[in-house]
Amino acid sequence: MSLTNASPEQAARAAKISSRTLATLPTSARNAALDAIHDALAAAKDDILAANARDLELAKRSAANGELSPSILKRLDLSRKGKFDDMLQGIKDVLDLEDP
Repeated sequence: MSLTNASPEQAARAAKISSRTLATLPTSARNAALDAIHDALAAAKDDILAANARDLELAKRSAANGELSPSILKRLDLSRKGKFDDMLQGIKDVLDLEDP
């Protein structure tokens, strides 16, 4: 399934199912997956930020109508200085966590 066009409910359901598979993988495989996610996001930065800008325009309208809180709107903005890089660093930080 492509999560690009999935509803939030479908994406959450797919994540739950995938988490069971990931839990059985060795740490090296999970770390390789995190590295691949990091690298893919870094490579697609321009496309992601462009899509985020479009999403923000819709979110700003929702915030103006009172349908979305200003704090959520602020968290959605990946173009804020350092936000995207912090997100990428967060993925790398997970690599350093002890395996539960």
